[in-house]
Amino acid sequence: MKDSKLIRKAVYFKLPRIDNLNDSLSLDDFKGKIIILNFWATWCEPCKEEANELNKIYTNLKDSIILIGVNIWDRRENALEFIKNYNLKFLNLYSKANPISVDYGITGVPETVIIDKEGNIIYHFKGPINEKIIKEIIKNLK
Repeated sequence: MKDSKLIRKAVYFKLPRIDNLNDSLSLDDFKGKIIILNFWATWCEPCKEEANELNKIYTNLKDSIILIGVNIWDRRENALEFIKNYNLKFLNLYSKANPISVDYGITGVPETVIIDKEGNIIYHFKGPINEKIIKEIIKNLK
């Protein structure tokens, strides 16, 4: 896994929930929280492998972080099926028509961006992540 430590402002976004396109959420809805944005697609094998780790991260750290999956480059029906098949417990947004992948410099999937409480992107991981990595980072942010 390649990662980089970045310090730059997170780009504003407003995206609909995959399970309810009429309910959109924005970056501002999570001000003052540590946000983990995980970019994924249904056809991505590493995304499938990472799904269980993301559920563990959500279950064990939901009091400390906001975990948001962002489905990109996919059909909504496929994304809904993926969420069901992998029993994803965390919030997932849909970005079919939104340039969020460009705004966040996403070049493939899975990729994960960590945003601190001040709204700065502090890490950008290319490839699957796991709970150990996330715990190590957020313990230094509290």
